[in-house]
Amino acid sequence: MLAIYRREISSFFTGMTGYIVIFVYLLINSLFMWILPGEWNVLDSGYASLESLFIISPWVFLFLVPAVTMRMVAEEKRSGTLELLLSRPLTEGHIVYGKYLAAVTLVLLALVPCVIYYISVSVLGDPPANIDRGGTMGAGLGLFFLAAVYAAIGIFSTTLSSNQVVAFIIAVITGFILFVGFDSFALLPGLKKLDEFIIGLGINEHYKSISRGVIDLRDIVYFVVSVLIFTEASRLVLSARRWKYGRGNPYTKRPAGKISNFTMMIVILILLALLSSLISFRMDLTSDKRHTLSDQTKEILSGLEDDVFFRVYLDGEMPVAFKKLRRSVRATLEEFRMYSGKKVDYQFVNPSEADEEEVRNRQQISLINKGLMPVTVFDNDGEGGRSEKRIFPGMILNYNSVELPINFLKNNPSLPAEVNLSNSVEGLEYELIQPIASLISGTINKVAFIEGHGELDEMEVADITLEMAKYFTVDRGSINGQPGILDDYAAIIIAKPSLEFSEEDKLVIDQYIMNGGKVLWLIDELMVSADSLAGGGTVALYRPLNIEDQLFKYGIRINPVLIQATDCLIIPVRSTIRDSRQIIPVPWIYYPLLQPNSNSPLTRNINKVKSEFVNSVDTVGLDRKVNKIVLLASSRNSRTVNPPMLIKLGDYKNTPPEEVFTDSYIPVAVLLEGHFSSLYGNRITSYGGGKLKKESTDTKMIVVADGDIIRNEVSVIGNRITPQGLGVDRYSGQTFGNKDFIINCLNYLVDDKELISLRSRELKIRLLDRDKIKENRILWQLVNTLGPLLLLFITGAVFMILRKKKYALK
Repeated sequence: MLAIYRREISSFFTGMTGYIVIFVYLLINSLFMWILPGEWNVLDSGYASLESLFIISPWVFLFLVPAVTMRMVAEEKRSGTLELLLSRPLTEGHIVYGKYLAAVTLVLLALVPCVIYYISVSVLGDPPANIDRGGTMGAGLGLFFLAAVYAAIGIFSTTLSSNQVVAFIIAVITGFILFVGFDSFALLPGLKKLDEFIIGLGINEHYKSISRGVIDLRDIVYFVVSVLIFTEASRLVLSARRWKYGRGNPYTKRPAGKISNFTMMIVILILLALLSSLISFRMDLTSDKRHTLSDQTKEILSGLEDDVFFRVYLDGEMPVAFKKLRRSVRATLEEFRMYSGKKVDYQFVNPSEADEEEVRNRQQISLINKGLMPVTVFDNDGEGGRSEKRIFPGMILNYNSVELPINFLKNNPSLPAEVNLSNSVEGLEYELIQPIASLISGTINKVAFIEGHGELDEMEVADITLEMAKYFTVDRGSINGQPGILDDYAAIIIAKPSLEFSEEDKLVIDQYIMNGGKVLWLIDELMVSADSLAGGGTVALYRPLNIEDQLFKYGIRINPVLIQATDCLIIPVRSTIRDSRQIIPVPWIYYPLLQPNSNSPLTRNINKVKSEFVNSVDTVGLDRKVNKIVLLASSRNSRTVNPPMLIKLGDYKNTPPEEVFTDSYIPVAVLLEGHFSSLYGNRITSYGGGKLKKESTDTKMIVVADGDIIRNEVSVIGNRITPQGLGVDRYSGQTFGNKDFIINCLNYLVDDKELISLRSRELKIRLLDRDKIKENRILWQLVNTLGPLLLLFITGAVFMILRKKKYALK
């Protein structure tokens, strides 16, 4: 076998065929990856990844490998040397596997110059060496297995004919059918129940999995079984030919016996493949384990009793960055599908596929009404212009006829597009599993808005209530000092009270907390009327609510001050120029944009939070039983001012210079969790006919020093009152992170599976240095186009020199 192997390698490089085949392969890769514009161009993509190579190579290999193998046996048949080989003391296995290993070696040699691509991407990374080595290695392993199967198909095809062209065509057609044919065949009517099985027979299904950098035992077994089937089939063909020309030889076995052996081997291989499907062994080689689901997610998916269907509206033509997001969504859904035992299924839909504009607009309006948020993107049209396109980065989840919209794009205007897309990928697992967990839960948690103290009314919290209704049963009501009235609620919300709390209500809330209840406090300690601003001005006054001692006991104090910040909301103001009715945008330092804590799973990757006349908070006490984490804070350039004070719209003309804003990141919202001490522990002994509880079980609360972050604007037109979207700035049209913040807080407070911790997952952004590309784009294109070809030329020259030296006359 070794002699056959050496002979094939030597003959391949003795002529020009081998060099031409590898030359074409490298040239095609270089053109698509480095020269031609498009989604596969590495420099245009902006990402430090060789993903393009692993997308292009399977299609190039479909023709490259048959070109390598087509002559290996066909030429032996045509020249009559095959009979000579069969007459030698060589088994059919020696011939087949010697030639097969030579073919695989030649394909691997074609991949060696691609190391230049890897080095280039690594050098161009921002920072350098930013490429995912583990993921690239895993994808390279997948490409090797793909080439191994193609080589086995090529060897089998070349044993069937003495004509090289015919052998080439047979190999290409067979490879094409195995690569994508089964995917198309599974779509035929009547095969719905077998579509999973049929797709699993194809190469593409297993290559897609392993090319992500995930090594799955089932994929490895599939490739090994495929190689063995085609190589053993090649042996069978050669055995039949040996029998044909060696019938008189008593040592020549009849092909009938070998056919039965081959059949038995096929049965064993199929049984081995089926057995491997029962064994769950996966290895995620990516550096940040981006394809590994959490244990909580796996537990939820494995417990699914009914089917879950995702209809993803992220298909069609779109910018390259969104195509990467689409691939990430598909990969995550594939993971969900696998761990759910095929209970999760999905479909990608193009919301813009309708030819008629009217139909297309009607379909898109329907998606918006269902809760999906579109984004408008601009892309080059290839003719020097830019085209505008509406994209829906979201999906509709369907479970037992219940539909829920899921928007998975994190769109923070203050961050670059690449960071937003990376943040979206990081949050995919949580965004998908959280609604599933809510839908399959046997009990739906109840959450209540507390009334009776001048809190926000139903219309002012209508938008967040509608959003909360997707996850909870939402009630409203007064406490009225009734012991135990809150016991059935997983959490309560106290939203911007304006009247003092009675001691009876405080006691009920206190004992609710002592028994493990959760509270979201949204408190304003100052009374400021935004509506009065339009009339000339308003006065900020301290307004105690008689809960200051209670919050202090729990470890928090809301300071009766106003935060001013240079990073603030822009508001429209009428110009003061004489006879001018022009509306001008001005920064309003009394409406700070609050910065989320990127290290907390509650606030990670959410947009800034819009606030109005916000106070500050301080943590107090040294109780080690309570852990305190700041969730929201003002911007870097901030300051506080003390009441009473007059606030007028005209104050924007007298905005202090930036040097005056000497405070940084003043806390506004704090998470407290642990064991709290009762405010009434040393005052009374009984409560509701029972013993007063002086210390809480392990519980949580969140205190926010601004009640307006949960309040939506209300539009009044005639007799029609319409709530606006929470966090939506009517002037700029921008949506801030208020809704995400409130929902995350509630999910964290009532979450018994700790799913919110999934939001703390961090995936490294692997970008290219755009400055390096801009300065030396042509140089890098030349290096990666001519470099691999030059390496091939040097290798060929060295081989020819050594060969000439070896066989030169002495």
